[in-house]
Amino acid sequence: MFEFSYQRDQRLLRVTQQGYWSLEEFRAFEAEFLRLDASIRHDCPVYRALADCRDFPVQSPDIGEAFSALFKTQLLDNIDRYAIVAGSFLNKLQVKRVFQQPNFRTFFDLDEAMAWVGEASSKAS
Repeated sequence: MFEFSYQRDQRLLRVTQQGYWSLEEFRAFEAEFLRLDASIRHDCPVYRALADCRDFPVQSPDIGEAFSALFKTQLLDNIDRYAIVAGSFLNKLQVKRVFQQPNFRTFFDLDEAMAWVGEASSKAS
């Protein structure tokens, strides 16, 4: 399961991810994410994102590779900071392996993730 919400005044996309996903579920997430990304970029070329993945267990290698491909291709230039809140150390390790871009960080604490996402960066304008 996944859910998106966009806070326009903060330029913040919030994502909630839960459960163990099939490739079909990932493809549904990917389609909705790309649709929302295009819509956001129409008004705001650079935005921030925070994913609450505390109830998103370690995923299969296929799902990890699919996430890696999604974020390598199109999202590097338009996402300022992307914070992921993990539910376990093993989840955090998977995130670090899959997302190696400098604008991605993993946290255990939601407040720490929000603070980092809210900091100014060179892309923010």
